[in-house]
Amino acid sequence: MMRLQGKTADEAFTLLKLDQAGGNLLERKKFSAWVSYMTMINKKHPKTAMVTTLTARYGDEGLAKMLEAGRKVKTTSGIATKLQVAHMKVWLRNEKTMDEIFTILALDKGVDKLITNQDLNTLATYIHLYNKQNRGKETSVIKEVMTFYGDEAVSKTLQAAKMVPETHTLATALQTAQFKLWFTEGAKPFQIWKMLNMKKETWMMNPDAQVWLGYLEFYKLQKAATVPK
Repeated sequence: MMRLQGKTADEAFTLLKLDQAGGNLLERKKFSAWVSYMTMINKKHPKTAMVTTLTARYGDEGLAKMLEAGRKVKTTSGIATKLQVAHMKVWLRNEKTMDEIFTILALDKGVDKLITNQDLNTLATYIHLYNKQNRGKETSVIKEVMTFYGDEAVSKTLQAAKMVPETHTLATALQTAQFKLWFTEGAKPFQIWKMLNMKKETWMMNPDAQVWLGYLEFYKLQKAATVPK
């Protein structure tokens, strides 16, 4: 630690050869030394200072991916989680729009790539933090995804993803969340029928019919649950 004395965050980072770590940064033993040094010289906001330095080197997108991956590794989960929260608090302070967050997390590459994007978990974490700091303006993953891509595109993508074993569980959960949001917003089954451009003559052969049938069943169950017994 003595050889780092008087060094800036970036100088210390380079001196410890962490600039050569690439994507394995969090697993490097010397990263812990850098964290300790940053904590010592930035007693008030050490994690914010770390995030600022790391963002300058890796960019928002690169750092976000690194931290999400680090959360899944037992040895790096603790520091990765703390830095991820600090990173997201910077986004909140800078008033990043949801469109900007989607771009940072590479969730803007097409609705068909959404379900397999690991950073969908990062979005969920960010929205949880956003909701805690924005009482009365709460949102959800499905609401933001629908706002970005549109109800129709999302509903078709989720239905298709339900048919794939690897994405079935997540797609089913998101579809249920979409149905709940539609119901809360007062959407009637016939409105979903119209949104999907269904035709009486051909609807039974239309793969999108499964979305409508799913919502119709969900709608009936919700309505039945509200009827006084």
